[in-house]
Amino acid sequence: MYKGDVVQILEQRKDQSFLQSVLIPSRCYTIEKYGCGVPDRYQKWINNEFYMAVGTVSSITPLPDTAIIPKHWFSFVSKTQIPDYKDQHADFVGFFSKLINCTKKDSEPYLLLILKNDSGEDIAISLWKEFTSVSSKFDRVVLENAPAPVIVAITSIKISTYAGALRLGTSSATHLYINPPIPEMKLLMDSYNTLPEVPVFLDPPIQLSKILDKSHSDLSDRTLTTKACIIEYIFSDSWYHVQCPKCKNTTFKQGKNWFCPSDGILESPCSTFKLNAVIKDESHSMTVVLSDNATQELLGTTADNLRSDNTDDRKEVPPIAISLLGTPRKMKIRMTNTSKDNNIRFIVTNIEKMPSEVPPSMTTPPPDRPTSSKNTNEESAQNYQQSKQNVRRSLPFENPVTTKRKAARKME
Repeated sequence: MYKGDVVQILEQRKDQSFLQSVLIPSRCYTIEKYGCGVPDRYQKWINNEFYMAVGTVSSITPLPDTAIIPKHWFSFVSKTQIPDYKDQHADFVGFFSKLINCTKKDSEPYLLLILKNDSGEDIAISLWKEFTSVSSKFDRVVLENAPAPVIVAITSIKISTYAGALRLGTSSATHLYINPPIPEMKLLMDSYNTLPEVPVFLDPPIQLSKILDKSHSDLSDRTLTTKACIIEYIFSDSWYHVQCPKCKNTTFKQGKNWFCPSDGILESPCSTFKLNAVIKDESHSMTVVLSDNATQELLGTTADNLRSDNTDDRKEVPPIAISLLGTPRKMKIRMTNTSKDNNIRFIVTNIEKMPSEVPPSMTTPPPDRPTSSKNTNEESAQNYQQSKQNVRRSLPFENPVTTKRKAARKME
């Protein structure tokens, strides 16, 4: 092994508690009385053909002077190299872009970490619950509140194949580091201001009717672009969900604070949007789930910023959301993971951001306008009532659009 190489230590289960008691992360040691073995595919976490077999007979001595030994060691892989590391583990580094709340087919929540490399390309990594629930490995609050730009290094990412596509996911050895003192840090910072803006909506929009005509197999692992407007919001008891930032479990109101059964009283819980919507274009309409990420892009803010301590407010969609009804937007849409052949549901993952418009200033006096009449006031009241009717608080078990499509197929 050359100077600066990395090696992994494997021990028997009976010796695990001993090693955990004497080996502390980020500390340095000399190790004597060990063996060398060749790891199999399930044991191999790094690109080293050997491992150290250490146990209770080994001699492990802390090093007092470690100033010249680097605190961090990484073996980064670029996006173009990912296919070469199939069924292996790799480290990644990039700018922190965002975290997206997702759900597995069994309804277990997980996070999707989006990093940008020095070319502005996205790298998506699934953060499983086994990783996000360990505070020493991952802290969502610190990551999302760190001042931009934020450099993230994440280790031991498993590169596997799922449904014919490569997928990056955390492993039991994964750790996430924020702004680590490494040479890549300066290189990324230097490229930050020159990063190109990568368009999200490159594909031409597909009509909703054509999306509804597709089968389960046609929609599997595909994200489509459409252009439609939201005509109605749908939710059950609340338009947002409050969860523990550590374990992601539901939290409960306790006086002025929030309580998590696993982590106790929380100073700052995490809120996410919990909205469904009816979207419509010139061809058809459908009921969709609005992901937290898509809703943030739509409203230009987070649920934490819109949520108040008044519990009654959770029953009324924020006015900013109502004001956006009927505005056509490009959207990224895909089939939900829990969809079945006979009950396909859709989720919107991204929504086109609208450029801010500055109203033109008047250079000449406005023309004479008629004074408001009883009729115009009545029309305004009717429009307001119609807007309120566009918010429902119950979601039918089955999408009525899907039901109509089934009936049409039966008639054929």
